[in-house]
Amino acid sequence: MVNAANLAVSKINAGGGAGGRELQLKVYDDQLTADASAQVAQRALTVDRAEIFAGAYTTIEGLAIRQLTDPRKIIYMSTSTISPALTDGSKYVFRTTHLQSDYPNQMAQAASDLKLKNVLVVHDDSPSGSTLFDSVDKALTAKGITAAAPVGYKLNATDLASTVAAMQAEKPDGVIIIGSSAADAGLMVKTMNEQGLVVPLIGFSSPVAPDALRIGGAAYNTVPVYSIQNKQPDKPLYADFAAKYAAAYGGTAAQAAGGLSEAAGQTYDGFISLAKALDVTKGVTDGDALSAALKGIAPFEGVSGKAGGTMSFANSPQAFKDEMVTLKYDPSTQLLVAFKP
Repeated sequence: MVNAANLAVSKINAGGGAGGRELQLKVYDDQLTADASAQVAQRALTVDRAEIFAGAYTTIEGLAIRQLTDPRKIIYMSTSTISPALTDGSKYVFRTTHLQSDYPNQMAQAASDLKLKNVLVVHDDSPSGSTLFDSVDKALTAKGITAAAPVGYKLNATDLASTVAAMQAEKPDGVIIIGSSAADAGLMVKTMNEQGLVVPLIGFSSPVAPDALRIGGAAYNTVPVYSIQNKQPDKPLYADFAAKYAAAYGGTAAQAAGGLSEAAGQTYDGFISLAKALDVTKGVTDGDALSAALKGIAPFEGVSGKAGGTMSFANSPQAFKDEMVTLKYDPSTQLLVAFKP
């Protein structure tokens, strides 16, 4: 996300800036906790005089940031979170992601494409995990798939043995994981493999994030993993972004296209969207003016989303609607590829 932000800022500044102003990027580590997020956001406001905020990996950190930015009428562009709690009731929070309500049908479709018959939803107790599992079960049922009894676990778990044992008791032929933490997802894959629950696992981007792959290790050679993401590796605009990313940070364009988290592209799109809005306000960062400018941006094709789709804030603080793609993790190349049933 940081690398993608730097790429976007470099592009914007090389083109004359945003609204005639050169952007300056300040990066803070929120440590994936609400407390740290509040602390660094406070510092950004009071010490560094930040005028716009962007980023945060999960809703937990995002909500802590919003508590400080909203009262000050400061625009916050979220580039990873999907919970409606982050944008509900706010005029100043936008995001370059889908809303979590877009996921159930896509996940159920992926399960149907895989010809699964009895699917279990396992979920954490985060804002998304604790509210989304019921909708996924309903979407599965609508597809004619039996929804096994859901199983919950605590966010940032250190041991999922009992969780997987409860999952195994339901005898699922597929699992959908609704969880925010990549570490949890990697531990889930590892524990499923250890306990012999070797069935397809469908999730957000978290099961294929670097932390997940590191923790899951060789288990990814056994447990098939599918990821519903707001990116299409072979989309021309994404391929161009991947080539630029590889040129700046190493590796090949193919490795970047298939290996980058969706949050990287969404971060890039977030900064491009902000630049477009700042061009309208002529560099003014007043929250009301910038909010109106973001809503007025004409729909455009971003780096994220599927080929041919567009992003827009005209009707929603979410830039995308139904633009996701089902990706399959290939352990032989350690890359994601579009899944074609």
